[in-house]
Amino acid sequence: MRHWSAIGVALLALAGATRATAGSNDERQVTWEGLSAVVGREVRIVMPDGALIQGKAAALEPDGLAIEIRKTSNRKNYPKGRYLAPRAILHAVDVFERPTLHWRLIGTAVGGGLGYPAARGARNLAKASRTAGALGLGALAAGLPLTGYLLGRAGDRRLITYVIAP
Repeated sequence: MRHWSAIGVALLALAGATRATAGSNDERQVTWEGLSAVVGREVRIVMPDGALIQGKAAALEPDGLAIEIRKTSNRKNYPKGRYLAPRAILHAVDVFERPTLHWRLIGTAVGGGLGYPAARGARNLAKASRTAGALGLGALAAGLPLTGYLLGRAGDRRLITYVIAP
């Protein structure tokens, strides 16, 4: 039972790491011509009716941005395939940067390190035939590296918002 305080501190540290590993969001002001930087990249746009479309920016045309829609929240109005988002309704375009592995590796390693005492405690409880406690600590030992990985994945995500100047 002496490990409970260490496990509690570890959980608080891992939960607090959410802020530290939160992905970065960058906002840039561009003209319509400067929006050519998003062509060929994964983009997300919120339409005026609230629908969210996501896909690859295919081309920048004088009257709109051509997008190959892969995900949409409104399949009726914005089906998958090529769509020309009119210039008049575009105010901002979110671009997803390629994620890194840095924070995922660190989060998994820290979670595994914090989960090791829980695994040892689970083994000791299992030897003492205290199955319920052993299962709980075993689940904690498995959950900490997974939580570290998920927090790291959030930290590796980069999003750039291109705000289109009038």
